Amino acid sequence: MVDLIIFSVLQAIVSNVYGVTVVTSGTPPTGGDGFFSISTVTTVGWLWLTVVWLAYYIVAESLFGASVGKILFGLCVVRVDGRPLGVGAIVVRNLMRLVDALPALYLIGGASVLLSGDSQRLGDMLAKTTVVAREHALEAGQTRRPARGTGRIVAAVLSIAMLFTIGFDYFGRPPLILQGLFNEHAMLGGDLTSYALGQATWGPGRVTYPVTLYKGGQLCTGTLQMDWHWTGWEESDATYVCKP
Repeated sequence: MVDLIIFSVLQAIVSNVYGVTVVTSGTPPTGGDGFFSISTVTTVGWLWLTVVWLAYYIVAESLFGASVGKILFGLCVVRVDGRPLGVGAIVVRNLMRLVDALPALYLIGGASVLLSGDSQRLGDMLAKTTVVAREHALEAGQTRRPARGTGRIVAAVLSIAMLFTIGFDYFGRPPLILQGLFNEHAMLGGDLTSYALGQATWGPGRVTYPVTLYKGGQLCTGTLQMDWHWTGWEESDATYVCKP
């Protein structure tokens, strides 16, 4: 549960910085008067979220022999046959999370843990691993232990990732927000069939794009401006002229 909470926070950050708003259900506007209602979600593709989910476990267990949740509760991954825990076994046990986590909340994995002699989910059975209290992993190499200086390297990598994410949220996010508005039929008042952005012009807390679009079946050109607020970028002004 601790790992799921941590990943949920990580997923929210990734989705809200690198994701695009898409319509999940509802009736889009038809161009006329009347009520319409849609449901939306801001996210990156499910494949990328799956990669982040698996990487969270694989990287932590490869370095420390345990995820953050396991570390907090004094647990670690070991080989049941007594051999050193290799990266290959960690990759196998975590790739099988795609099966063990089904249909929800690790029902398959939990059932196999209860039924197996060494408390193994399916991924552990294939990888010949299990999870034990760290003090029980006494044999040298039975679980992974970080090399000297690993903590500093991890902290440096996380700091770089955080700085990149902050930078992308400012410089890379505006086009993603505009694509989300287009998906919601809310860009430039809606009624757009397509659009294309030109080279951005940046100012303090402001970015302006030349824009070419088809609105109401007409070709239009103009500019679109976005302003930075503490909640992020917002469309603030637009001017365009449509060819008759």
